[in-house]
Amino acid sequence: MPNGGPFISNLFSLLRPTPIEVATPPELLPYGWTATDFWAAPLVTGLYATLTHAQPFFAYLHALLYIFFWPFGLAPLSKIGLASGQQAVAAVDHETARAVCAIVLCALNVNRAMRAYGPGYKVMVTQVANAAVNTAKPVPRALPPPSALEEEKSEHSPEEDAVESVKKGRAESTASKGESDCSS
Repeated sequence: MPNGGPFISNLFSLLRPTPIEVATPPELLPYGWTATDFWAAPLVTGLYATLTHAQPFFAYLHALLYIFFWPFGLAPLSKIGLASGQQAVAAVDHETARAVCAIVLCALNVNRAMRAYGPGYKVMVTQVANAAVNTAKPVPRALPPPSALEEEKSEHSPEEDAVESVKKGRAESTASKGESDCSS
C-alpha cells in the first residue's frame, strides 16, 4: 500500500499543473521497472521476512541463500528444534534484520539519488574503479647528498633569472634617461 500513493498520483497526474487526467505512470512506461521506488519496498520486505523466518517458506529460502552466501557468515547454523540432529539456518533477531534492511535500503536510495541528480555519476564510478585498480605505491626517490641540496638552494631557476634580467634592464634604461622610479 505505501507504494500505491505515488502510483495513483502519477496515474491521475495529480502533481502536474494541468487538470486531472488519466496518464500512464512512469513505472509502466518502457524501462519503468528500473525505478528504485518501484521494487525497493518489496525487496526489503522480502529480505526482512527471509532473515526473520516470518513464514515457513522464508526459512527454506534462507537455507537456500545460506548455500550461496556461507563464506560471509551471514547466517549461523542451529541444531535447535531438529530431532534428527541436522543443522538448519537460524533466524536472525529482529533488530539485526532491521539494521540490515535499513543499510540495503540506504544503499539503494543513495544509488538512485546519484543516478538521478549526481553530475558525472558514470565518471565518478569509473574514477573510483580506476583508483581501486591503480593503488600501487610510488617508488620513493633517493635523496641527493646534502652538498647537492645546498647548491640547488643557491642557484636560481631560469624563470627567476629572466625576471631579474628584465628588472635590471628597466633600471638601466630609466637611469640612462635620467628618470626615477617615482616620476610624477
